[in-house]
Amino acid sequence: MESVVSILITSCIPALISGIVTYVITCKKAKDEIMKLQESNKHEIEKLMKQHEIDIESLKEKHNFEIEKSNQDHKHKLELLELEHKNALESKEKEQSNAAMFGVIADLLTDPKKLSGIMTLADDPRFKK
Repeated sequence: MESVVSILITSCIPALISGIVTYVITCKKAKDEIMKLQESNKHEIEKLMKQHEIDIESLKEKHNFEIEKSNQDHKHKLELLELEHKNALESKEKEQSNAAMFGVIADLLTDPKKLSGIMTLADDPRFKK
């Protein structure tokens, strides 16, 4: 029985040592590969981040331009509305003025007493110079 145990021990020890050495070498290679991948990806990530920043700046500029354009359009619309309102007020004032003048003239023409009263004012020396 001692010979069987000694044979097993002598055959297991080199296999165990070989397994440990293989494990250590494999771990070292894996770490090296991970470091290489991290280094290569680091440059790509930095490149992508820079591109992303440039894209963000471009979008911000585009957005600011659209806001400015929208503000100008709004300003122009307000100016147009203001001019339309002003023109509408002026036309209403003219209509009211014309209506008042027509009313006064119609009143003078329909009542001869008022017309003769105005004619006497025309002959008044205070209005002549």
